[in-house]
Amino acid sequence: MTRPSSARRARAVVEAAVLVKAPDWSDSRAWHVTSGSRTLVIIEPAYTAGARRGWTWRLPGGPVTRQPQPTREKAAVAGLMAWQRTATRKEPT
Repeated sequence: MTRPSSARRARAVVEAAVLVKAPDWSDSRAWHVTSGSRTLVIIEPAYTAGARRGWTWRLPGGPVTRQPQPTREKAAVAGLMAWQRTATRKEPT
């Protein structure tokens, strides 16, 4: 079991995060939000009936969100907020 990060440490990770193209961008059109060498959030285009309707985000290993955001940047902010909540969450005892 890993210990949760302090709020200060998680905030420092979030502030250092950058939005970059994923290594497989040419095939997937996905973007990664990274801090250091760690991928925090994955941003992917959202499609409905063949038309792009925004951007969805997910934490690595997690499900894709159902509420698309209008821009990659807004999806990144929503994903980083979720990452910060997850990183600082204390396990129930």
